[in-house]
Formats: sequence, structure tokens, C-alpha cells
Amino acid sequence: MKKKVVLAIFTLQGNGAERFALTLAKGINNAGHEAHIVYFKNIIDLPIPDGVQTHFFDYQKFRAIPQFMRAGIAAKAFDRFVRAKIGEPDLVLSSLFPVDFVLCKSNLPNVHLVIHNTTSLEYGERLFVMRERLTKVYLAKPCVAVSQGVRNDFIELFGSKGRITTIYNPIDIEQIVNTANEYIPEPEINGGYIVHVGKFKQQKRHDILLKAYAKANITEKLVLVGTGELLDEAKALVKNLGIENKVIFTGFKKNPYPYMKHAKFMVLSSDFEGLGLVILESLALGVPVISTDCLSGPSEILPTQSLTPVGDVDALANKLQCCVALTDVTCNLDKKFTMETAVQSYLNL
Repeated sequence: MKKKVVLAIFTLQGNGAERFALTLAKGINNAGHEAHIVYFKNIIDLPIPDGVQTHFFDYQKFRAIPQFMRAGIAAKAFDRFVRAKIGEPDLVLSSLFPVDFVLCKSNLPNVHLVIHNTTSLEYGERLFVMRERLTKVYLAKPCVAVSQGVRNDFIELFGSKGRITTIYNPIDIEQIVNTANEYIPEPEINGGYIVHVGKFKQQKRHDILLKAYAKANITEKLVLVGTGELLDEAKALVKNLGIENKVIFTGFKKNPYPYMKHAKFMVLSSDFEGLGLVILESLALGVPVISTDCLSGPSEILPTQSLTPVGDVDALANKLQCCVALTDVTCNLDKKFTMETAVQSYLNL
């Protein structure tokens, strides 16, 4: 029987949760079902897969409503919008807090909130003031964690009343391989470089990566793909470390896969990750990855020898030195991370 699935997301900008929604929607359609993406803010930076229907729900007009009333009113409007534009869904998947805040009040059938990050670390010092609010949202509906580590953190934070299962984020291997051939990165970085793909924000710890890279003193250049609020700080640190001629800032790339494909290896220096889609994408391209051993994510994908302690500049520098010396590295991607496995798991909900 054909199922109708709604995936709600705030925007379609170039981050992990947004790529998850697009990939899963494509997989649902490929499986003979019907996927619809509803986005709350009219920003689309990512390519929409053929056949995936998108709908703009204008959430901005609800922001004038006091917060204690906003979620209930917006949820009723969202429910009407979905039924009018799409029909009665079989499954609704909400991603990221601004959308979860609304959909936890939805009366549509089978609403699940997808938890994309390690909640206790994502909110950090704000967790103390946010805890009550988060509890009301995430105990209101069943949830899906994108990794076992995310699930464990969720249970520790919200207790046994939380209804949560684990479904790993999928990747579209065919699409990644095909788009990785769309162009060749700039000539000045060909011939061996290390790549990091991710937004310049505190979680990603570009400062740790740059200090470790400077300390490693390797000849391979470091290519940083992305943009964000800490970009200028990263550029200033590069200058202070005296490595301006070795670090390349590419800015945001709608298609970062060619940079990943031609890299010697990928590196992540994050304090925390939900899963780490770029790790899976690199492995799909046959590119090895080294990463910090976050509370969740990397250790569920990579072998122990590919991991370093979080925040340890010396350990990461040593790992960089070791990896550039390797010439033959085997990359394995478990089938639990494929689009087909994730689609079936979500449809089983």
C-alpha cells in the first residue's frame, strides 16, 4: 500500500538535517511511496531531487504571537496546511527544534521528532534554562535518534518516559558518486590535501583543527569547505599561526563532493556530532576519515585507530602526521547507513 510521508524542516540550507530530509524523501519516492517536504522559512540552497514535492509553510507570521501560545496556534495551522495541500499523511517526521517546538502540538497522525544531535552537548550551558521546555517538547511525541549515542544521551537527559528508537541517517551513494564528478577543485590544491566540510560554528572546533594542523607541520594543504559565524575567527587564527599559504577557505559549496573525492583524507575535529554525515559521504567516495571520538557518531562508523580524543591538539596533530604517510587505506561503509535501510526503517514506524 502506497504511503504518504511528510518531512518538516525549517529551511533547505546546506546542513546535515536538511540533507537528511532530501535524501530520505528521494528514497521514499524510489520505494514507490509519496514524500513531501514542508519547510518553514523560504530559503533553498540545496538541489531538490526529481519527484520530491516541496511546500512552503510561512511560519514567520506566527512569530508575533507570544511564545506560550505560538506552538499550539501554529500547529493547528500546520495541520490544516498539510491536509489541504497534501492530504492525510501516514507518517510525519519533524527535524530540528524550531519545527519540533510546533509539531509536538500537532494532531496529525504518527508524528515523530527526529533528534539529529547530542542534546546535552548541543545546548551546553543553556541546557539548565532550556531543560523544562525541551522536556515538554520531546516527551510529547515519539522520537527517532540518528545514532545510538544520540539515543543514549536522550534517555539520560529525559528519563525512561522518553519514547525513542534509533535509525541511522542514510546517504544516497549513487548521487554522491555522480555529483563528485561534476567538477575538479581548483588546480592549486590538487596533488594531495586534507579536507574538512562543515559550518564554522563552535561545535566543529576549527580552532582545534587549525592548531593541530600547524603543529603537525605537514606539506599537504588544508581545505576548509563551508561558512558560518566563526569564519572570521578561523581566518584570524590561520594568520596568527603563520599558515596562510597552506590553508584554503572555499566558502559554501552547494556540491562539496568533488573536494571530498580528491582529498587524501577527511578530518573532523568536533566537540560533538549526532552522527556525522560527512564521514559517511567520504567513505562512500573511498576517502578515509579521521575524527574526534565524540559522545555519539564517529565511533559508530569508524574503527578505533581513526579516532582521537575530543579537544586534544597533540593527538590530532600526531594522527594527521600518521595519515599523510599512509598510501593504501581501505574504506568500508556498513549497509545500515544506506538509503534503502533507512527508508524501510522509517516506513515501519
